[in-house]
Amino acid sequence: MTIKPPTTLKLGPMDAAIILREDGTLEAAIPELTDEENVPDNVITGAALMFALQNTEIYELIHEHFLQECATMEMQSVNDD
Repeated sequence: MTIKPPTTLKLGPMDAAIILREDGTLEAAIPELTDEENVPDNVITGAALMFALQNTEIYELIHEHFLQECATMEMQSVNDD
């Protein structure tokens, strides 16, 4: 059974989203804020992730760490069986 992801995402007025396209491009939706003192955590996190994904050095660190964590989780799963 194949589950096809939706092609349309509904975002609320304070939602932040990052789309990672198959061709390697990125799209972001971050709300425009007028109150700079009360920026929601999800907006800060979204902006930080966009910065990290556009910075080659940080991107590679995230990617390497993720692969290491996946390998660790896979080994733990094998040992649990």
